[in-house]
Amino acid sequence: MAISQVIQFQGSPDDLVWKYPGEEFNATSQLIVDETFKALMCVNGQAADLFGAGRHTLTVPNLPLLRRIINIPTGGNSPFPCKVFYINQVHQMDMLWGTRGAITLNDPQYDIFLHIMLHGSMTFSIADPRKFLIKLVGFRSRYTSKEMIENFKGLVSSHVKDCISQIMINGKKSYFEINADLFKTSEIVKERLDDIFDEYGIKVEYFNIETIEVPKEDYEAITRAKERSSSRRIEGYTWQEQRQMDIAEKFAGNEGTMGNIGGVVGGVMMGGALSGTVADITRNAVANPYQQPPAPPAPPVSAGGSFCPQCGQRVAAGSKFCNFCGTRLQTDPVCPNCGNKLTPGSKFCNECGTKI
Repeated sequence: MAISQVIQFQGSPDDLVWKYPGEEFNATSQLIVDETFKALMCVNGQAADLFGAGRHTLTVPNLPLLRRIINIPTGGNSPFPCKVFYINQVHQMDMLWGTRGAITLNDPQYDIFLHIMLHGSMTFSIADPRKFLIKLVGFRSRYTSKEMIENFKGLVSSHVKDCISQIMINGKKSYFEINADLFKTSEIVKERLDDIFDEYGIKVEYFNIETIEVPKEDYEAITRAKERSSSRRIEGYTWQEQRQMDIAEKFAGNEGTMGNIGGVVGGVMMGGALSGTVADITRNAVANPYQQPPAPPAPPVSAGGSFCPQCGQRVAAGSKFCNFCGTRLQTDPVCPNCGNKLTPGSKFCNECGTKI
């Protein structure tokens, strides 16, 4: 094999890494490195000396690491075996990425399942040629930006999916909110990718989420939900409360206890028969669908009888149990006029003077 005297880059501009074909050099050979490259010399599978832009004569003082790996005689034209790799330092523009499958997420504000697709681009550069060559390229003769993109597309896609899921679920952000602030969302994703790419000696210069899309039917559904939410806020209650009322209305169509709950809620919505806001009644119904509605307050006692505190029906004076619902009534005598508790044997009420 011929001994090289001049070593310089002869690869393609798209090459991230290009290996010089010769592997035998003189101690006086000239190494030429362009401004946009760095050159790394390797021997016996070990990365040795790194050279920046300029012309370098391969003398012993210029090869401190290589000298430790092999014994290079000083002076003369003593040859030594070595591999030279050129690493491209230019920022690689527009590495396009996209999620390979839709992310199924429940919008936290509108309670609608969405199938989200994301697309974007990124720019990167090789910050640590030694780490990049050892951990990713592996001393192959050529490594292109296209290969780099294919290697990292899946990794980028999976981390973008996870970040968007966390932002929507833990951050309580709706589809419209993350779409309205793509720049900030992109910065959050970039922070995670910085640590991952740094392991390979790569610096993420720029990361951008360009689109967050959903199918047409999903977009129409969440748009309708947003419109309804806006109108409900004008009326004084939130979208979540509206959703709870929709659920409560469905209870009204069922029989038994569920129907009773629906009737209570429906009555409140139509006429406001019971006290409290619509939201309070609905929340209680959804939280405990089997709880009986609160009993109406007992009407005042009138002469000649009283009213059951549970069902409100009139019962005969002195009754111990309601003959309509079976509720146990007061056993102590009370005034039929004012309801004051009487001492057994009293002939007049000590509160209003009514004759017993």
